[in-house]
Order: sequence, then structure tokens, then C-alpha cells
Amino acid sequence: MYCDSDVYFICQRGRKYHYMISDTLQKVLNIGIAFSKEKNREKLLDQILISAMDITQCDGGTLYINNGETLEFSIMVTRSQGIHQGGGESATTLPPVPLTEKNVCACGVLYRRLINIPDVYESSQYDFSGLKKYDAMTGYHTQSMLVVPLEDDKEHMIGVVQLINALDEKGQVIPFRREHEQILLALGSQAAICLTNMNYAHQIRKMLDSYVKVMSTAIDARTPYNANHTKNMVVYATRFIDWLQKNYPDQPFDERKKQEFIMSVWLHDIGKLITPLEIMDKQTRLAGNYRLLMDRLEKIRLLTRVAQLEDRIDKAELKQQLADIRYAEQLVHTVNEAGSLTDEQIGQVKQLAARTYIEEDGTVHGWITEQEQEQLMIRKGTLTGGERAIMQDHAEKTRMMLEQMALGDDYKDVLQWASQHHELLNGTGYPKGLAGDEICWEVRLLTIFDVFEAMTAIDRPYKQPMPAEHALRIMHEMADRGQLDREVLALFEQSRAWVTQ
Repeated sequence: MYCDSDVYFICQRGRKYHYMISDTLQKVLNIGIAFSKEKNREKLLDQILISAMDITQCDGGTLYINNGETLEFSIMVTRSQGIHQGGGESATTLPPVPLTEKNVCACGVLYRRLINIPDVYESSQYDFSGLKKYDAMTGYHTQSMLVVPLEDDKEHMIGVVQLINALDEKGQVIPFRREHEQILLALGSQAAICLTNMNYAHQIRKMLDSYVKVMSTAIDARTPYNANHTKNMVVYATRFIDWLQKNYPDQPFDERKKQEFIMSVWLHDIGKLITPLEIMDKQTRLAGNYRLLMDRLEKIRLLTRVAQLEDRIDKAELKQQLADIRYAEQLVHTVNEAGSLTDEQIGQVKQLAARTYIEEDGTVHGWITEQEQEQLMIRKGTLTGGERAIMQDHAEKTRMMLEQMALGDDYKDVLQWASQHHELLNGTGYPKGLAGDEICWEVRLLTIFDVFEAMTAIDRPYKQPMPAEHALRIMHEMADRGQLDREVLALFEQSRAWVTQ
């Protein structure tokens, strides 16, 4: 039977081989699995150092990260002294280590090799003056040392692990065992690969975040108020989730999901990039038609005066006609900029639409056109039915645009959450008229952010801002009508996420 320190080849039956995996190798495999599952960088770094210490049964260890010019302290642990700095526990206070041959950990990086020193006080190859001063100040005694480089599969030197004082079963300091060297090199390589992959994932996420910010900037360049709308919603979402995690830790919002939700907020209005500006920025009912209509009324005034000069109407008729024109101008001005119209104003617009005048060539025209009448009879807001349909289409355009993006598994729900933010629980929303359980919790939350920000925004060109209390009262009425989720709205109201801290 052949054997080594970790794997025992115990028998051969035909072509089948049976292996028994030792405790050490099993531990290494479990550590490797744990490395691959960890998504938090600080926790991964901590795992790397503690795992190396556990395998070698040593008292202390330090993990350094290579930044190209120096080795930065990341984590330092000394079990016998109760020290655990870095790795999310507490900040390290030690200065970086220069990448020079005098420093043993730097040599591990520079020469890409493992260094095993039985007793540092008997070694003259490296400069241990700093270490000896540390020992003198703390009363600690450093003896054995093992330096393990962290090199990934692309031959990038990620960093180095420096282990201190291996211990035997009685707790006595001994040299680091030779049989652990290859295990730690393999472990270091796997750890470096995990760190590299994590860095790649971070870079990709950062690139995606940058892309989203660029898209937001593009919207900003077209309609500044809409970009502010998105930025405000991101603030609400971030504050709300932080509040939710603190007060309701059982809610499903871990860090990954938080990033995914915030991404959906950034992208929820991306479809507005292709919405016509004349609709997005329409501040009044008539918009560009206002000047045309006013010029026409002035023309009618001049034609009326000509008619009186030519004795086609008398002075009394002239006076009445001029008064009617002034009334029409005042009505158009008032209705054009009103937030909402009364039944009386709608009736006045209809009467105005019935008025006609005669051109010089004898043709008869209305004081206002059919298009102007439709615009002036908009009950609330500034958009006609056709214009509103184009505006609402931005939700569908958002879906179409996000379908073209390779968002990956970490952002797999962004498309759904972002494109459904105008759906209402009673089925009266758009673009698909979803209702009830068809609308997930995250979409219900995003919808509440969207409605609240739209009501309270101070920079909308077509409306006055609404106080938060008034907006919440209206949103509760919407919840009573079955449009918004009452429980999610209550959580948002409790969080006061719109209040500057």
C-alpha cells in the first residue's frame, strides 16, 4: 500500500480505486468550498488568514495585499494576545511594507516563493529589526515563521500570508511542518483566484454602475428634472432599505438584493431617453400653440377694426367684438396654465370653440383649432390623451431597452422591477395592467417611491410641489382605492426616508 500524509490508497478492485481522505485534506476541501461561496471581500480575507492558521495550528498571522508598490496590512491576528485587527473587525494601524528584499513578506511576493524560517532570531537573511522591536514592546516572542504568497491562475501576485509561531499539541512553539507547505501553497493559490474573481465581479459591477450613471446623465442633459427624480428615488430607496434592515432584519434585503433594487431604481425611467422632448417638457396645455393662438386672436382684432372702417359693422359691434377677444385671451391664458379645470372652464372653452371669423378671402375659420380645443379641455395636467399614451410608453420602452442588456444573475430581476413601476394593484396601471399577486413586493415599493417623489418634487415645470404630509394623504386614498399596497406604504411612512438626516 502506498501512502502520504494526506491520501491513503487502500485497495484496488478491478478498475475501481478507493481512497480515504485524511482530516487535513478534507479540511482543505471544505475551506476551498467556503472560499468560493463567500461574497464579502473582508470576510473572505479573514477566512483566508484564519484557515491558514488553523491548518498549521499557529498562534499568529498577518495578511498583506499587494498594491504594486507596497504590501498593505489587511488583517492581523495574535490569538494568545486576543488581537484581531482588520477584516471587518477593526482598522489596522500598521504602516505598509515596502517591496524590498529586506522584508521577508516582500520577498515572498517578489520571488513568488514560500519561505519557512524555524527561528527568526537566528536568521540573518532578512531584516527582522521591526519585528524584534514589536516583541520588545509587547512582551511577545516571535520564533517560527511561514510566508505564503497568494498567486492566482493569471500569475498575479495578490498578496501574502505571514504566519507566526506554529504550536504543537502541548502549545509549545515549533517550526512549521514541511508537509503543510504544499497544502498552503495550493490554498493560497485558490484564495488568490477567489480574490481575483471577486475583484473582476467588483469591476464589472462598477462598470455597470458607471453605465447607469452615464444613462442618468444623458437623461439629465435632456430633462434635468427627470434625472433629479431618479436621484431622489435612489436616496429614498437607500435610506429605506437601511432602515428596514435595522428595524425588520427578517425582510429579504441582503446586500446583493439591495444593490439589485437600487439598480432597478436607477434604470426605471431609462425609456424616457427616447420619449419626445416636446411631451416630456410640456409645461402648459397649449405649449407652442399658445403663441399661435394669441397671434390669431390679434389678427381677429385687426380684422374687426378693418370691418368697422369699411362700415361692415358699427361701433357698438366693434366694442363688443373687442371685449370678446380680450375675454378669449384671458380665458386662454388662465386655462393654459391652470393645474386642473372646473366644469365651468370646460364649458367656456367649448363656447370659445364655437366662435368663427372671416378671412380676407371670405373663408370662415374658428377662433381656435380642434387641436387647440382638445389641449385647452385637458381636465388635469398638460397632456392630451395621445400625448399621455406616448409618455406612458416609456415603461414599455424601459423593458425593451433592458432586455438588450446582459444584466447577469446578480441583477436578474432589474428588468421586471424597473419596467413595472407604473402597475397598480387594482389593474388600472400600465403598461400591462397587472393586478394583485402579479405585482411583486419590490415593484410595489418602487411604485410608492415613484409616486411620492412625483408629488413632492420641487423642480417639475408643469406643477407646484406638494408637502409630504399632503402627498402621503393622497397616497393613502390611493391605497383605499386598491391602487397601492397599504402595508408597504405604512413601512415607507414609518421610515421617513424622504427626510434629510
